[in-house]
Amino acid sequence: MPPTKPLRIAFQNICQRGWIAGCHYLKNLFLALDLLEAPIERYLIISDEASDDSYEMLRPYLAGVLRYPPQRPFSERARYALQSRANLPLGSANPMTYLLRDAGIDAVFAAKSYGADFGLPLMVWIPDFQHLHLPQFFSEEESQRRSKQFTSWSQHADRVVLSSQHALEDLRSFAPQQAEKARVMHFVAQVSATTEDPAQVAATYHLPERFIYLPNQFWAHKNHALVVEALALLKDSHPEIVVVCSGNTMDTRQPMHFNHLLTRIAEAGVHSQFRALGMIPFPHILPLMRQSVAVLNPSLFEGWSTTVEEVKSLGKAILLSDIPVHREQNPPAATFFNPQDAQALADALVQAYATYQPGPDAALEAAARQQFTERAKTFGQQFLTIAQETASAK
Repeated sequence: MPPTKPLRIAFQNICQRGWIAGCHYLKNLFLALDLLEAPIERYLIISDEASDDSYEMLRPYLAGVLRYPPQRPFSERARYALQSRANLPLGSANPMTYLLRDAGIDAVFAAKSYGADFGLPLMVWIPDFQHLHLPQFFSEEESQRRSKQFTSWSQHADRVVLSSQHALEDLRSFAPQQAEKARVMHFVAQVSATTEDPAQVAATYHLPERFIYLPNQFWAHKNHALVVEALALLKDSHPEIVVVCSGNTMDTRQPMHFNHLLTRIAEAGVHSQFRALGMIPFPHILPLMRQSVAVLNPSLFEGWSTTVEEVKSLGKAILLSDIPVHREQNPPAATFFNPQDAQALADALVQAYATYQPGPDAALEAAARQQFTERAKTFGQQFLTIAQETASAK
């Protein structure tokens, strides 16, 4: 039999310094696809106007890079400009269609739509519908924009890719007429082998022997405020309990959030118990997870928590806010608490200190390694199935 023609998939570049999680999402997806026997050629769409060099970390997993806008004959560029201004159907003049067809692309994966006139099979990834659940963290203008965008994207997509069953339920209520297009793909995080000594990395930041680690960006919905209140409840009875936090301190929706958090830490007198490291090198995050007593994610909302997936792949106990997506992710050695209840978190912190020891847990790590390959293959197969469906849609 002749060899199977590789499926050519183009990926929107969601890898940016402002959202490094996008880089790791694509990298982990590419690693999962490498575990499959089905041949897939991966191309990255790079916008010359918007892209930085963050995507270089993805180059080893790519068959090529497609730069947008493409260099096209002047006559075609002029025709497209005139049709756009006159609001006429653009057909094959869509410059993105031109670029991708010329490269022989079978389907596209993007966190956006390329317009009603886009001529190739399209998978649109909508990470979450947070603005429907936590409208207080969005301006009215942004909420309306997100709703309008998600409606348009799901209309133009051949498949809508969602990260959780919870998001699928949201889509069914938000845009029920598009629900048949939806497919759920559960992200799985690969934890790279590292030679970093966990205890030595912790010593770099002058951390105590025992600490809980919270590696979330300091955004309001990540709920660091609850941690401060829980530590305030414990500062007299359990002053030894320390929570170490790392992540970007800028919340673009609430720019003063981190300053307000620091003010509350001072008022509560928990400077010694709440350690905010800010941004740290990515290679230090996993060693700090391994060295901690347990990992913590108190978030009020998640699309699909990367922290939880890293814990599952690494083999570590975790304290989790009791929200639907965390239940769906269902990591082993998880303790759930009400994300609105500081006493519930305080109790969970005390329990973790009494139950777990700092440093790598050999048994949990061995179990995680044993389960990882099948979890990652499932992730890759979910994408492959969606891509094959999409490629045959037009």
